[in-house]
Amino acid sequence: MEKFDVCIPTLNSGKTLERCLKKIVEIIPYRKIIIADGYSKDNTVEIAKKYGCEIFRTKKSLGEVREELIKRVKTEWFFFIDADIEINEKWFKILVKNRNKNIGAIHGFGLTYGFIGFFRKLIIFLKIKFGIDQRGFTSNTLINKNAVKGVKLPKVKRLEDIVLQEYIRKNGYEWKFVLAFCRHMKSEKRVIKEAFRDLKNLIKEKGLIEAILRI
Repeated sequence: MEKFDVCIPTLNSGKTLERCLKKIVEIIPYRKIIIADGYSKDNTVEIAKKYGCEIFRTKKSLGEVREELIKRVKTEWFFFIDADIEINEKWFKILVKNRNKNIGAIHGFGLTYGFIGFFRKLIIFLKIKFGIDQRGFTSNTLINKNAVKGVKLPKVKRLEDIVLQEYIRKNGYEWKFVLAFCRHMKSEKRVIKEAFRDLKNLIKEKGLIEAILRI
């Protein structure tokens, strides 16, 4: 059976990491679960050890951390899964089914419960139906190792996913969006706060219209 490396950046992720890892172990035929921990002060590392994860600790930015995780991957395809994501079997089957040699990344969507999750799901359906480009998140994404060889990611706390998406496309690979949904364990309040923060930064970099489309 084909196996996949799973890469997870963590920082004080104890509230959600157990549920995240439990589903990964149940669903994904993994070679290794590789965790880059930013010197958490809670029980994150203890939980990771419980599940047999390979752990390294670093104070580098999220962009640099993802680059380091990529370097440690040994499988042809690997997953980026955030510590507050709870996957499911349907999500996994859809992502794996969509692989081919021309695709560099297959992107699922993590949704919160409640109105925000419902509204985001509706927007995603419309974007995919009408071919509107979407920002390539890395919270629950299957990556082709060949498509990211040599990537250099910026020293940033967020939005490193946009650089990774652009790099994959420049290498001639597709960043594919699929209607595969899993649970994002963040609160609605935090999701809204992060979305506005990202929108503000994207407006500075991309302009208002493109920033709105990428959120």
